Order: sequence, then C-alpha cells, then structure tokens
Amino acid sequence: MSSDAGHCQDLVRDHARDRYLASLFAPDAERRHLFALYAFDIEIARIARAVSEPHIGLIRQQWWLDTLDSIYGGTVPAHPVAAELALAIKAASLPQHALRALVQAREFDLYDDPMPGLPALEAYLGQTSSALIQMAAVILAGEAAAAGAEAAGLAGVAYGLALKIHDEPQHLLPSGMDKTAATAHARLRLEQVRALRNSIPQAALPAFLPVSTTELYLAKPTPSQFRRQLTIWWAARHNRF
Repeated sequence: MSSDAGHCQDLVRDHARDRYLASLFAPDAERRHLFALYAFDIEIARIARAVSEPHIGLIRQQWWLDTLDSIYGGTVPAHPVAAELALAIKAASLPQHALRALVQAREFDLYDDPMPGLPALEAYLGQTSSALIQMAAVILAGEAAAAGAEAAGLAGVAYGLALKIHDEPQHLLPSGMDKTAATAHARLRLEQVRALRNSIPQAALPAFLPVSTTELYLAKPTPSQFRRQLTIWWAARHNRF
C-alpha cells in the first residue's frame, strides 16, 4: 500500500468509522478508491470546524475546487487525498460536477444561517450524503449503479439527517422542524429506500451499508461502535440494510 493510500485509509478509519467498516466488504481493488472518496469528503466536511471565520473556510473550499479542476485537467497536486482521489476519478469516471457540488454545498456549514426549509435541507443532503453514496456505488458497480440512483438519494437523506439530528445548536434543521419531526422524516426516507432495495446492484451494496445504522443514530447521538459494527455486519451478511 502506498503512503497516500494508507493516509486515506487511516483518515476514514478515524473519522468515518461506519464507512470504513462498510468498505471492508468491498473488493480490494475498489476499496482503495472508496477510501479516497471518503477521505475527500472528510477533508471538505471538517473545513467548517477548523476555521474561525467564513472567509478562511471559503479559501480552503476554493483550493479544493481548483484542485478538482486540476485533476480533471490532468495535473495532480502534491496532496495525499488529492492524489488518491485522482486515481479513483480515473478508475470510475466519477463526475466532476458531483464532486464540485459536494464542496459548494458545504459552504452552508461556514455560516450560522438557518436552513431555509425542507426542500433546501434535502438538497443539501442530496449534494453531500446522497452524492457520496451514489459515487461510491459507481466505484463499485460502474454504469449499473445508475439503477440505484433514486435509492441513493433517499438513503443519503435518511442517513445524513440521522447523523446530524442530535447536533447542538440545531443549525441544519429548518425553522419549525424539531427533532421529533426530523426523526419522523428520516424514518420515512429510510422506509422508502428500503422499498427500493431490489433496484440496487449487488455489487454496490457496500456503498449503502452505513445506512443500516440510521436507526441507531436516531435513537442516540453516539451509538456504541460495537452496535454499529454488528449492525453493518448483519446487513452485509443478509444483503440488506
């Protein structure tokens, strides 16, 4: 394993444990690219937590937007996550617009503005959580992943909302939506995506396995690692989430 690949794997193991565990059920060749994609998401998501002023965060986000442009233009900056992401992009033909949208959606995180409404919330989760699931599915299943695109959209809303529902202050929830209403909405999306399970290519299942922990996060903000690991293992063993 290269040092860049090891860096991405460690980053995912330490900061996105559910996705790390789910990736262990993926083939070796694709697992490396999953770690690169997830490491990229981690880099973008933690910008807001690392800066004290929005304009500093915007500068860091712009660096990643420029980095994406460079990668698609054939030049890879000397950065371990960028280098591994470039390999994943080449191997799976990941769409540039989806990666750029993921970065741009995170601009919301830099400010204290309330979420305008439920459509805006679903759009935000769609460009971040859902897009990540769909791109992971593309890495695993190629063009066949398109059949599970609707499922990825619903899964990302359910899982992404569950991860955020206990955050304080409740920056992500629209005005008028409390935790009870948000929980009900996440469960609705979870029920809907489970009804579409048959549309998901078998090869893409590891991209969806983290969604199996949704109910655990809805119940408490920090479910135990053992419960999450057992839940993901059960979902993989039974080919469902």
